[in-house]
Amino acid sequence: MKPHSNKTIVIGAGGGGIASALLSAIRGDQVTLFEAHSALGGCASWFRRGPFVFDAGATTVSGVGVGEPLGDFFELLGHAPNLHPCDPGIVFHLSTGKVLRYHRDFEAWLRELEDHFPGLAHRRFWELTRLINRNAWQLLRDVRTFPFTSISDISDVLQHPHHVALVPYLLLSTEAALKTFGLDHPEYLELVNGILLISAQATSEHIPFIVGSMALSYPAETYAPVGGMKGLMDFFEGELLRQGVDLRKKVRVDSFGEGKVGLFSGESVAADKIIVNLPVWNMAQMATGALQKDLARESRAHPGAWGAFTAYFGVAGQFRDTYHQVHLNHPLVKNYFISFSIPGDQGRAPTGMQSVSISTHVYADEAINKEEYARIILEDFQRRFKVPEVKFLTTGSPRTFERYTGRLHGFVGGLPFLYGSNPLSLLSPVTSDSSVFRVGDTVFPGQGICGVVAGALQLDHRLRSR
Repeated sequence: MKPHSNKTIVIGAGGGGIASALLSAIRGDQVTLFEAHSALGGCASWFRRGPFVFDAGATTVSGVGVGEPLGDFFELLGHAPNLHPCDPGIVFHLSTGKVLRYHRDFEAWLRELEDHFPGLAHRRFWELTRLINRNAWQLLRDVRTFPFTSISDISDVLQHPHHVALVPYLLLSTEAALKTFGLDHPEYLELVNGILLISAQATSEHIPFIVGSMALSYPAETYAPVGGMKGLMDFFEGELLRQGVDLRKKVRVDSFGEGKVGLFSGESVAADKIIVNLPVWNMAQMATGALQKDLARESRAHPGAWGAFTAYFGVAGQFRDTYHQVHLNHPLVKNYFISFSIPGDQGRAPTGMQSVSISTHVYADEAINKEEYARIILEDFQRRFKVPEVKFLTTGSPRTFERYTGRLHGFVGGLPFLYGSNPLSLLSPVTSDSSVFRVGDTVFPGQGICGVVAGALQLDHRLRSR
């Protein structure tokens, strides 16, 4: 039995909160994890409609290789969930009619690019992105002070001189890198910007090339959890119980700060450490004391993020390729992302059928006509995939997402790390309240489960060093 030297409370059982709770328990803390919902996952949760199980938000898993965040995390846990390797990782349907399959095998991906865009410098560009991606993940393993909170944190990079070679790619936009290689053709930009929007939440002119390289490499190692996000969250819930974490679902937190967490029930719970896995906008509404003013200032400096329109339904068939991005360039729907359940995964759909989750970016602060979005997307989907009928159609908007997850205004995807940003402007995992720390997609500038787990690993290193 590990000694419980500290009491840690984690607020929010999204990916970052789950990882922080498990890492704190492994470190020897007595851990309580509060989750307002009945299911784990936050933006990566799930729900049922009829005989189908749908992924509510995030659907893909990446970064499970050696030296990558989920790979390192699963190694710490001693085992991994059941993940299905997708090949191709994503199928891209361009607005011109071209269809490109992003294969796991690098040479196959290059052949795909050459077939559709002959005579361009594909190899030099994509080899460079792969190299930058590998080196960037290694940097995060060697320098455990990211996001940087001070000049001394940045100076830690100098302790590893070989990583200094990455600095020029922080000072170069992804769009400028594409131009350098003569790849700024409109169709090519449509492909690249589509990939970036999925994983980096912005397009090539706004993303530094180091971040862009990591985002562009992501589809090469895409996995689908068996059982969908429900299967992944069932795995994590089992791990939380195995590590002795006191998991309390359907418990809403009202406030936090100065070593205390206030619950809506009126109960106040003391803790040595409070790790908050909530967006900065929610944190600003719940913090107490001087911390509230600091978080309110940060919230004003980052006025918002993307929202999403989502559609969920069941279809008859066995579509082998799990993930697709379709480019329409429609005035309302520029592109949309499709996630099919794994063929034959009966934890998601009846025999001979599959569950489908679709999402597209929208502005969270604008009212949207769900019926119009659904019509545009479903007409294209059914024509493209020759599907005559869909079952149990359910749609969602940012307001739906806000009700479901509690995220203010239904903001999703987190805050991107934009080109030209001061590295010290990123939100820190530490706060002005010595008892309060934070993780999640508005802290670590990487999207999806991989990014928030990377942030939890970085915070864990800081806490171990105290």
